[in-house]
Amino acid sequence: MLTIRNLCKSYSSESKNDVIALNNINLEIGAGMFGLLGPNGAGKSTLMRTIATLQQPDSGEISFDGTDILAKPESLRPILGYLPQEFGVYPGMSAFSLLEHFALLKGLSNKITRRTQIQELLHLTNLTHVQNKAVSGFSGGMKQRFGIAQALLGAPKLLIVDEPTAGLDPEERNRFHNLLSDISENTVVILSTHIVEDVSNLCPKMAIQAEGQIIATGAPADLTSSLEGKLWQTTIKKIQLAQYQAQHNVISHRLVAGKVQVHVVNKTCPTPEFYAVMPDLEDVYFSLLTDHNKGSSPAKLRGAA
Repeated sequence: MLTIRNLCKSYSSESKNDVIALNNINLEIGAGMFGLLGPNGAGKSTLMRTIATLQQPDSGEISFDGTDILAKPESLRPILGYLPQEFGVYPGMSAFSLLEHFALLKGLSNKITRRTQIQELLHLTNLTHVQNKAVSGFSGGMKQRFGIAQALLGAPKLLIVDEPTAGLDPEERNRFHNLLSDISENTVVILSTHIVEDVSNLCPKMAIQAEGQIIATGAPADLTSSLEGKLWQTTIKKIQLAQYQAQHNVISHRLVAGKVQVHVVNKTCPTPEFYAVMPDLEDVYFSLLTDHNKGSSPAKLRGAA
């Protein structure tokens, strides 16, 4: 169990006010897939780096299986797998050699066990055919797959993946989803992303983060049910969009066949041209962000934890 209590972190800026990256974060995350969903700039990567003991918060506590990992980061690192949003590689080193280097740093001293695990991870991430090529020459998607492989070295008990599907094509993305699903049966896996579909497909529990705050937690189905009977849709001309945004609580809009399809949240049907639609997690996400940006969000919308 990963427990986060009252976590705060701010950064100095050139302006008078500091940038608040984490604002009193409280979470409890057990074994299985946990999705952290939020827009770019929400503070997700700051939270991931702090959990990974790569930086200290200004205040707050983080414990894993009862151990204070902020006070004893060395207790977590041997059992941690971490895929950051961006990572560098040593130039000229092959995928196999670099994985072996990382495996040795993680304490995998038995040569046969170490190399067997590396070969398995290269196969899982579809990199066996390029294992002897320099990682520095890989495409963006291949580097991301390599990052996934290094994160899985040592069978970590806590796995943190920050925007892991960036740069992956649909086939690779599905492969990675299946891999995460298998791993999460006995591991705490935190998936940090701005892609709603990744969380919806993979995570039985989740949180939504915006401007350093957790604005919702729960099961995706429970959060989605909170909008049932309150979501309305219509299709309008582009020129009408500003008018509808001024008159209604528009949470999202998209182009469909040259016209604009708008989603509105309201207790009752706003006007006759709207009709009720079933919400999905994307609607919940946009609704909560809209409320948060307006400064009118309720205390915290929570589903079943």
